[in-house]
Amino acid sequence: MANKIALIVGPGHAGLGQAMAEQLGAQGYTIALMGRQAEPLADLVKVLSGEGVTAFSMAADAADPTSVTKALATISAQGSLQLVHYNATQRTKNKPSQLTAALVAESLASNLLGAITVTNLSLPYVEKTGNGVFLYTGSVVAAKPGPTDVEQAIGKAGLRDYVVALNKELHAQGVFAGMVTINTYIRQGKAGHMDPTVIARAFIELATQKNAAEVQYH
Repeated sequence: MANKIALIVGPGHAGLGQAMAEQLGAQGYTIALMGRQAEPLADLVKVLSGEGVTAFSMAADAADPTSVTKALATISAQGSLQLVHYNATQRTKNKPSQLTAALVAESLASNLLGAITVTNLSLPYVEKTGNGVFLYTGSVVAAKPGPTDVEQAIGKAGLRDYVVALNKELHAQGVFAGMVTINTYIRQGKAGHMDPTVIARAFIELATQKNAAEVQYH
């Protein structure tokens, strides 16, 4: 039987990507990490390997179809892609009055367009499993934008609408798509609801129960 693989796109530095990798690894997944910068990905692979989690990484730009296609070819050579978690995001501090179309387009590459690109190109692989899962990291800023996170808010609001519609479409194909909208900060090493390990459990629960297109995490 082929290895079952979980792809985490944009594991980041806040700890959620690592927590997801640890919990999925405990379920027997081989973890594939994708992000723009190779060095932090390689460092995370070392951490996971030290914990007994089988993992590998590849540098790729989620919004670039050619880059993602190459990464998926590497993944498919390692096993069966069954779960994709899009965790990438970009938060800038430009105020609404400072925005330009170019600035918004740049931030959308991470906050929305990358998710669409990764989903489209991953879907043929995930469909083959018969019960594949797509997970997306949402944020409270989508509903409550502030003057210093408006670009992220625009992207996350679009991502939320995309995921809800995607969930309805893919249901008939036996594929689940869902989002956990995080209504708090992520603080690695802080006990309680801000702990990325606790937050990750909400994603794992959603992937298991598949009972909602969006879950609000508080």
